[in-house]
Amino acid sequence: MPTLRAGLVGLRRGRAHAQAFQDCDGVELVAVCDIDATLLETIGDQFDVPGRYADYTEMLEREQLDIVSVATAQGLHAPMVIQAAAHRPKAIICEKAMATSMGAADAMLAACERAGAKLIISHQGRQRAAFERARELVAGGAIGAPLIVSVGVQSGGLFNQGSHLLDRALYVLGDPAPLWVLGQVQRETDRYERGDICEDLCMGIVCLEGGARIVFDSDIGPHGELSNRTFIFTGDQGALIMQTDPQGASLEYGVKLISSAQPRLEMAPDEFPDVESNEAMVRELVAWIDGADGHRQDARHTIKSQAIMLGIYESARTHSLVHMPMRTRSSPLQLMVASGDLPVRYPGRYDIRHRSYIPEREVP
Repeated sequence: MPTLRAGLVGLRRGRAHAQAFQDCDGVELVAVCDIDATLLETIGDQFDVPGRYADYTEMLEREQLDIVSVATAQGLHAPMVIQAAAHRPKAIICEKAMATSMGAADAMLAACERAGAKLIISHQGRQRAAFERARELVAGGAIGAPLIVSVGVQSGGLFNQGSHLLDRALYVLGDPAPLWVLGQVQRETDRYERGDICEDLCMGIVCLEGGARIVFDSDIGPHGELSNRTFIFTGDQGALIMQTDPQGASLEYGVKLISSAQPRLEMAPDEFPDVESNEAMVRELVAWIDGADGHRQDARHTIKSQAIMLGIYESARTHSLVHMPMRTRSSPLQLMVASGDLPVRYPGRYDIRHRSYIPEREVP
């Protein structure tokens, strides 16, 4: 097929997208966009991009793009994806988290479906070999019927770090739909994440189609001797444990299977092939455009983790179990803060994605 013309907006996180486009046959990065003039020239020069724009609308209007990549802060995702879809590209890549509300996420998906544009959300963990293997094991009955998935992250926020973990849990389980969510949120500091309101800590229980449940927590602290971000998939015939390096030296996962249905299996992180996940994401997208059957990061799959996160906020807001699809279309967390239900006890705004931020437990 002819070379696909790609355009990219948001060049801090988007640098990895630019590298993936450069490394993928069949794609040419022809335009980049950012309001930071220095960054625009730096990335433009590094990847020899002819089209350089400070205005996203101008880029869309001037360039006939086949692929649009949106790597800005999550609050900008919905308007930028919807605007890109109006120009009818073949596909749109959007960074995670998908959006700040279910209304915005659904509007993104609807706009792309109307325009015939394929939409993927950049949950690159789905490309990792360890998670592919775990999904194969669960699908093959290695743990029997899945019952409980436990996972948590010691720091980083629900939309920042939790979005990765919840999406990977769903991927391993075969992308079942969430049925209901019960959650709790605490916000006593004036905390933000990439410019959007962020909670101090949270937890949630999710019931999935088929009966399995996910138990998740964020920013509460360590899980005993388990490494940060450990997954435990428990079924009626065994358990699958996915763990990173206990010392935090790497975010790559190993896989350990304890099963009455299959032989015991234990693979260390370095036994899995090294995968450049952004490049793998783009290659799979090119194949999908060329007629392959779907993409593992199809927004119709990844919107489910988006619904779970917002369901946790909505449950905290309404003090109730939230059935899916949830009826509140705006951000429940923003609603709680605006109404005074989550007053700031310790003033002083800060952003956990700003380079100056150091979690309290890591302060020397």
